[in-house]
Amino acid sequence: MIRKAVNSDFPILCKYYKEFDEKGFDLFNKGPFSNLLVYEKDQEIVGFINYSIIYNRAELDYIYVDERYRRNNIAYELLEFCIEDAITSGCENITLEVNEHNQAGLSLYEKFGFKKAAIRPKYYHGEDGILMIRELKKDE
Repeated sequence: MIRKAVNSDFPILCKYYKEFDEKGFDLFNKGPFSNLLVYEKDQEIVGFINYSIIYNRAELDYIYVDERYRRNNIAYELLEFCIEDAITSGCENITLEVNEHNQAGLSLYEKFGFKKAAIRPKYYHGEDGILMIRELKKDE
């Protein structure tokens, strides 16, 4: 089940978020355009997605699935939810950045029609970041 994150989710989300950033709490301080959703399975949060919808565009910030639950289509469902929300909100496109060595992420994004748009040299602690974009059609 995908649902909006609530305050009681903070401890587990901080634990997961620390894999991206040691501070952990920054995930909750993204501003009024941010959408933080969790994926619950058997009353346990096993993943999350954080994206922003800013007027006519969407930006995917983070998508994470607990290692124990990977390869169960959870990231797929979270990304699908994000794309549907962006379309419903009238967005023209969705952008994201991914580490050049994140093959699972690259594969997922390519399945959804994201295209490589640019390289951000040394963006991830010395490794390149790939900027990807997916154009959205009004009739999707």
